Amino acid sequence: MSATQTFLLELHCEEIPARFLTPLTEDFRNAFQTWCVNQGLAPSAIEIFFSPRKIAWRVSGLPEAQPDQTETQVGPPQRMCVDESGKPTIQGEKFAEKWGVPFSAVRFEQPAGKKEPCAVVTLTKQGRPAADLLAEALPGLIASLHVPKAMRWGRSDFEFVRPIRNILCLFGEQVVPITVDGVTAKNTTWGHRLFHREHAAPVKIAAPEAYEAALEAAGVLVSVDVRRARIAAQLEALATEAGGRVVADVELLDTLAEIVEFPKIVRGEFPVTFLELPKEVLVTSLREHQKSFCIEGPDGALLPCFLTAANRPDDPAGFVKAGNEWVLKARLYDARFFFAEDRKHPLSDRLEKLQALTFQRDLGSYHAKTGRVVALVKALATRLNWDDTKIEHALEAARMAKCDLRTLMVGEFPELQGIMGGEYLKHEGAHEDVWMAVKEHYRPVGAEDAIPSTPMGCLLSLCDKLDTVAGCFAVGLIPTGSKDPLALRRAGQGIVRILWEQGWALTPTDLIGAALGVVGTKATKPAPETTEALLAFFKDRVAYQLELGGYAGSVRRSALATGWEALADLKARCEALSAFADDPRFASLAQSAKRIGNILKDETPADAFDAAVLQDATEKALAARLATLEASADQPALLAALADLAQPLEAFFTSVMVKCEEPALRAARLSLLQRLRQAFLRVADFSQWQ
Repeated sequence: MSATQTFLLELHCEEIPARFLTPLTEDFRNAFQTWCVNQGLAPSAIEIFFSPRKIAWRVSGLPEAQPDQTETQVGPPQRMCVDESGKPTIQGEKFAEKWGVPFSAVRFEQPAGKKEPCAVVTLTKQGRPAADLLAEALPGLIASLHVPKAMRWGRSDFEFVRPIRNILCLFGEQVVPITVDGVTAKNTTWGHRLFHREHAAPVKIAAPEAYEAALEAAGVLVSVDVRRARIAAQLEALATEAGGRVVADVELLDTLAEIVEFPKIVRGEFPVTFLELPKEVLVTSLREHQKSFCIEGPDGALLPCFLTAANRPDDPAGFVKAGNEWVLKARLYDARFFFAEDRKHPLSDRLEKLQALTFQRDLGSYHAKTGRVVALVKALATRLNWDDTKIEHALEAARMAKCDLRTLMVGEFPELQGIMGGEYLKHEGAHEDVWMAVKEHYRPVGAEDAIPSTPMGCLLSLCDKLDTVAGCFAVGLIPTGSKDPLALRRAGQGIVRILWEQGWALTPTDLIGAALGVVGTKATKPAPETTEALLAFFKDRVAYQLELGGYAGSVRRSALATGWEALADLKARCEALSAFADDPRFASLAQSAKRIGNILKDETPADAFDAAVLQDATEKALAARLATLEASADQPALLAALADLAQPLEAFFTSVMVKCEEPALRAARLSLLQRLRQAFLRVADFSQWQ
């Protein structure tokens, strides 16, 4: 078995946009892994490193050489290769000559598929050194990396994300001699720019295992995971020191880890007067403009300070802190100006201005969308039996939901749409149900996000998303494959989650009918075609909701097979099935259910039967249990009764010939099984239980 070495490749470039770092490193890792497999070089692990100016890969356990490869070549029959005296014929010698071996290396045996012994020779091809293979392959692998926005510079035809300034390429302690775009590989690299102000020479890497330590000493943490962990620890420490906790933001934490080489968290302050702004405004302004975290106190209110990352190990003169405070103060003055200007006019003044804001070309403006959402809210609130006051509040929320799209604040921070509408309505003295519904009506915005906290907010969110989904389907904008530019799947999942968690007795068919009714003449597709497509769409979303709920595959399949639209009932059935999933009786019950289905496949039995006709004790026992089974009101009770049928059903099938010759008895037995199957289907299709 060949000895192994560790391979290290680093491309040191000009600053690479953060959004390209992960795709580039993953792309090369996958390509390199495929190349290794094709060359017979199987590494034990491939690690990824990156920072704003570096992308690197360390491959552990890479064999020093390919394994020797053997192949067997079959030639003419033995009788044609040697004469009667055993001497080689001209044909035999030509066969040996063809494969570059003496005739003495030829042996005779009968290969599979041959009718007689043939000439056979085994050839051994010596494996090549991995270093030679790497030197040949790496320039092409690097050049083949997919770069969304490639660049060329100077007179070079080489395209890459940014100019390559240095290549570090080691196989063990040996430099792999490659050249890419005029840059030749070495055993050195470059650290932090501040480090090289005092240390002009490049950083020597003695071996791949010394990579991280050598660069950390030179001011670069090449592991994004290490940078993320250090940032998180410093954030927590400084927030605690300030008497609060960090306002969590996973995406911002990831961003900071990607855009710095050596993170140092700095705490700054801003004037207390800015705390008059809504919390969401401050958090968004600091995140979007300064890549900074806010700190909140134990009561959830913000403290007048922020945390940001410097790309250096210290801030001795306080320039980083002062510079961020200066810029942030200017940004917050802007936010306060927008907030004050927006409040000079009631939010309702912007309703008519929504006519100038296009929602979708075929579906019209946001003003038209608002009208449709208002109609949906009224229709569905009535179905939910809300009282007149509650319906009026819901309609007010629907009318105001999109008005903040014409505010200065949302123009500056689109992430605050909905939130600012709720805040402005709150300041205007609107009813709490109204402003809360408007503030939360975009939720949930993802699988991890919560649904709105109030029923009114849930209804407004559902109607807004429903109009978007149904309207787009009605004009032919349907997600296909992995393409969903309008995020309709996310909107559909939000609708299903709201129905699922609220337990409302509204089915997708109800929603589709109401939504297509308000789309009306704007639809360009036939209503039956759109309805069919929407039902398939929502069925997929419901199936995904069951998966998100953590239900086992057998539970999901069997429950969905007996109906998916009544989500409250589906949820109750899945919960009940999950509770009984480990009951050993269900395996037997599933088999019995399949058997019943097979027996009744070509039959049309009546529901009613005369129990007096039954003869065998086992079928009489089943008939006696039927009344209890059909009277079970809730899912757990029904499942318990079904589980108790496992043994009686097995005994029945052992003792009874269902399709007997006597017509009355046959009809009674088929009707008994039909009634049992209907009881099963109230919970699940147990033929899908596997």
